[in-house]
Amino acid sequence: MNTSIARELASRMPRALAALPGIRKLPWPGPLKYLPETAQLFAAQQLSNRLLKQQIDDGELDFLQGVTLRVRIRDMGYDWGITRQGAGLHFKRGDDAAETTFSGDSREFLLLASRREDPDTLFFQRRLSIEGDTEMGLQVKNLIDSIDMDEMPAAVNRVLSMSADFVDCLNPESSAPQPARQGR
Repeated sequence: MNTSIARELASRMPRALAALPGIRKLPWPGPLKYLPETAQLFAAQQLSNRLLKQQIDDGELDFLQGVTLRVRIRDMGYDWGITRQGAGLHFKRGDDAAETTFSGDSREFLLLASRREDPDTLFFQRRLSIEGDTEMGLQVKNLIDSIDMDEMPAAVNRVLSMSADFVDCLNPESSAPQPARQGR
């Protein structure tokens, strides 16, 4: 299949899926919401350690050594505590003892991960919130800003982009999906 045809089909897929009858009645984020906690933690830890390997190796996550960052994805019921331990990140059940808590709905975290929205916009519009140690929160925000998505595997970028397109199509107040970027 021609690459441009494949890109065109991929760019149309989220809109086509969002237009299916009854799709808006399905609970977003669907089946992921019901993933058992041990599976969530394991998958998030493995994925984070793989995708952030360079940042971990470069010491950019050393500020998490001995402290806990809590990430709460409210609409999914995910509540994770993240620390730097040994050669990587360690995920456990989140709790109130965390130094800093980031919280929001899955849509906002997806828009952040896909770079559809910048962290400052999401925080200033209170779509994502930071509580606790503001210095640590700023370090996390700066880390998010510094990650070069071009260094991420192309498949990860495509999945993030298509997922963000789909969520945008489901949300009638959101802007139209952005076209797929070239070169990925």
